[in-house]
Amino acid sequence: MQKELAHLICNMHSCWSKLLVEKELGNYAPSIWQVKLAAEAITINAANKTFAFKNAEFSFDVHLEEPHNTGINYINTIPVYGKGTYALDEKNQVLRILNLVLDH
Repeated sequence: MQKELAHLICNMHSCWSKLLVEKELGNYAPSIWQVKLAAEAITINAANKTFAFKNAEFSFDVHLEEPHNTGINYINTIPVYGKGTYALDEKNQVLRILNLVLDH
């Protein structure tokens, strides 16, 4: 279940996009980003259907010079922590994240 949660967390595009907006990069807006999260970094509370994770690596590029096609890209990586809630379908086979809150 941790491996599946890690995959779902890394692909929650709306949460990661929101984090980029909060970084207020302005004209240096990234064009690519990536999240790495080890399954072992996730703790699960099955009774409450909650989870928490630590040490996710959120990497994104920052374009430092104009014009964009010839400027310098710098890859920035920040550690991210988070928590959330999940649900399983009636057969306990399909996992989905109900809520995800990121801390950085």
